[in-house]
Amino acid sequence: MNIHENIIDLAVDAIIGARDFCGNEQEAVREVAIENGLGAHWQKIHRIARFRANARWNGFQKAAGVSPKHTW
Repeated sequence: MNIHENIIDLAVDAIIGARDFCGNEQEAVREVAIENGLGAHWQKIHRIARFRANARWNGFQKAAGVSPKHTW
């Protein structure tokens, strides 16, 4: 099953938001999937989005001057 890029982008945003507020990333992605009629595929969406969210998160950390030894 191909998952539209828009859904992945929403899931990445949900992961970043969950990290900002110390929330549950998996639950945030699951909610995005359910809201878009893809609840049965939330785990696949999470795997893809988590990878992209990590890259974005690392960019935020570098921009904030966090030492590379403290980033993932």
